[in-house]
This record gives sequence, C-alpha cells and structure tokens, in this order.
Amino acid sequence: MKVTALLPAVLIAAALAAPAQDTSDVLWAKGASALIRNWLGPEDGHYLSLAAAHWHWNDSLLVGSYLIYGIHRVFEIDAVRGVGLRELEGFRGKGIFAFSRDSGMVFTYQPPFAKARYPSGELLDSFPAWPPPGYRDAVLNTATNQLLVWVDGPPTLWLYSLDTYQPVDTIPLPRQYPYGQPEWPDGRSYTYGAMSWSPDGRYLLLGLTEQWYVYTGRTWERREQPRTWLIDIPNRRLLRPITEWQNSWTWDLRSSPDGRRYVAAVGSLYLFDANFTFLRTIPISGLGSRSFDISPDGRYVAGGPGSSGNTRIWEIESGQLLHWYQRGGASNVRYSPSGAYIKTHSEGSIAVLRNVVLSSVGEPTQPVPLLRPNPTGGTVLLGPVLPGLPTLIELADLRGRVLARLYEGIPATATIELSVASLPVGTYFLRLVNGSSVTTYHLLKEQ
Repeated sequence: MKVTALLPAVLIAAALAAPAQDTSDVLWAKGASALIRNWLGPEDGHYLSLAAAHWHWNDSLLVGSYLIYGIHRVFEIDAVRGVGLRELEGFRGKGIFAFSRDSGMVFTYQPPFAKARYPSGELLDSFPAWPPPGYRDAVLNTATNQLLVWVDGPPTLWLYSLDTYQPVDTIPLPRQYPYGQPEWPDGRSYTYGAMSWSPDGRYLLLGLTEQWYVYTGRTWERREQPRTWLIDIPNRRLLRPITEWQNSWTWDLRSSPDGRRYVAAVGSLYLFDANFTFLRTIPISGLGSRSFDISPDGRYVAGGPGSSGNTRIWEIESGQLLHWYQRGGASNVRYSPSGAYIKTHSEGSIAVLRNVVLSSVGEPTQPVPLLRPNPTGGTVLLGPVLPGLPTLIELADLRGRVLARLYEGIPATATIELSVASLPVGTYFLRLVNGSSVTTYHLLKEQ
C-alpha cells in the first residue's frame, strides 16, 4: 500500500525556512574533555578521565563525574545540545558514583557509597569505617538502598542497609567445596570472582572460580573453571548453579521494569523469565561489562560490544535486531528516564543516541513494525502492521507538535509505503497507531 505525504504549502515553506537539523541517529558524540573545556586549565586535559556519566532524574541533563589529576569533579551537561553547563563545586573530591531512587540524593565515590544531597554535595550519611576487614568487592542497588559486600577470611557475603549503614544479614553461599587454595593433589576449592545484581534487587549472579589439580604425566598442574550461581536476595536463598553458559562470569544483569524479564551479558545476551527460566539467546560478539540496558517500557534491549563496536537495539520477545547505530560506541549503555535517548560513555568520550524505536504499547506477541530505510531520502516502508484495523500515522516535530497526518484508514496489506520526498531535511517523530498498538519512531530525512 503506497501513500504520498501531501503536506500543506505553508508548512513546507516554514520548514524550508528553518535551520537545517541533524539527520543522524546520533544526537551528539564528543570527547569528555571538550564538554568541560571552559573549566579546565591548559594541561588538565592530559590528566583527565571520565569515571561515570549519569542520567539526571529527567532527560534534560547528564551528570559527568570526572577524575582530573586524581581529584573527583562533577559537571552538569545539557543532554540535548551536548554542552557543559556548570561544575557542581560541592562534589569536588567526592564525585558521584550513582543516583539514588530518591530525587535529590546521590551516592559518592568518596567517601565510598556515602549519601549526599544533589546538587549541593552536602554529605548526609556514610559508613563509620570503610572498608570492612577482608573486603574484596561490593555492589550497590539503588532501588533497594542496599549494598552487597564480599569479604574474605572466612568468605562472607554481607547485606548492608544504606538507610542505616549497618549490616542486616548474610547471604548463603555455595558450600560444595571450601574457599581458598585447593589441597594438593586431589582437592577442589572456590575463590571469589564477580557479582551482578539485578536493578530490582531480586537476583544476584555470583561468579566463583573452581580450582583443582590435574596430573599431566610429568607434573601436577592447577586448573580453573569459572562457575556462576543464582541467588534470591530478598528470600536469602541459594537457587541453583547456572548451566546456560560456561567458562565465563556474568558482567551485567538487567531487569525489566515490570520484573517479567531478566537479561544477562555473557559474551551474548541471555534472556530469562520472572522465575529465571532460560528463554533464548541474542548472539552478539564481544559483549562486555555494563554495555547494555533494557528500555523503560521493558520491550527492547540496547547494547553492543563495548568500545570496539556500536550500539544496537533488539526486541526482547523475538530477539529481532531493529536498529544498528554506526557510531557512538557501546560502553556503559543506559536509556534516559523517558526512553527517548540512549547514553554511552567511555573514559574519554560521551555520546547521546536518538532512540529510533521510542516506544511500543500493545500486545507483547505482536511483531514490532519496522521503519525502513531510516534515514531516507524519499520513501519509507512501515510494517508489519495488522491489516483490517483502523490505522493512523502522524508526523510531528521534535517538540511533539503534529505537522501532518500521513495516513488514516484501514490498510489492506501488512506494509504501508510512505513517500516523504517533499519533507525538508531534518529529524521528525513518526507515530503509528494500528488498532490498540502505538509505536513512535525518529524519522531521519536526508537529501
């Protein structure tokens, strides 16, 4: 089904008179030092690294936590324009490790995991002494205001409350083998490896290293095998060893907002249901730590192979690849609070990507309609849609103002062809209503 977009002459004239817009699916990508150049001395850029880049509680701001000459400094960045706005002087020497679930409060790098007011930097509470004896590793959960802390000698996994900064419980550990070095010649043992805690606070993937000796015919050699265990944190239960992958720990575990899906990064993406029953794998080469995220509506996952590649978007239910960005990297991928943008950052750069598949509301089994090609110079195909249902396609500017109704009717086929050749070069929202399903896209019009 082919539809030609006939836009009012007044609209076309006004759009042509407007400044040209960026047609890229990348809103901006800049060096970390370039964003804060106004606050740097002549040599500061040589001794600078970006420790973290956080979304504010809304889409308008990114907050960059930098190390400059080894000192934590924090800057607010306009997330849409990619411009540094101001330094938060109260966080100098503290940094921001994570944003709390509570608006107006963050956790700092120094003191470790201390609570501070935002944007003043005033410290509210912290551990009386840190680190605890035998400290090895810790993982923070901002949804529950809790901290898991692994200590050696004897190995213990402590659960701390960050409301009181006191331990509240210990978490059961696998006890199949003792912890430490294996006894020669036939003993086996565990040592600590890594932890990944789902954002909803429910599941922990605990990575251990199993060690033992093997006689090769000439000598005894020590062998190692990574093992991963699933732990139910709220109920303090050791559930099972993970058998879905081998020879690797899990570097990141994400949960959908409704708790229906969990995704683990282990070279590829592994999808689980609410009971952590394995569903499917989304293959991707070289996926690393913190290099993927689940969209706020729980239907898509964005990620990629860290700094060596670029971000992609998949539909979670089908595993279908929906979009592949050609620049911007794929390290520390995080959706903005509304899901309209995706942030990536490395030690030396930050990028904000336009979320080409913004949202989709409808039956979860319905295939996601794709808009292709995008960018386009004249014609796009939209589908599959469900034929025989009332369908509306609207075009809007980036402020959400409806510019035109591109289609309204009942399609007879699953694909709708739209001619947008008369549109000026720029970026637009395209909103598809097909029955009860609503999907919004960024439409990138080029010459």
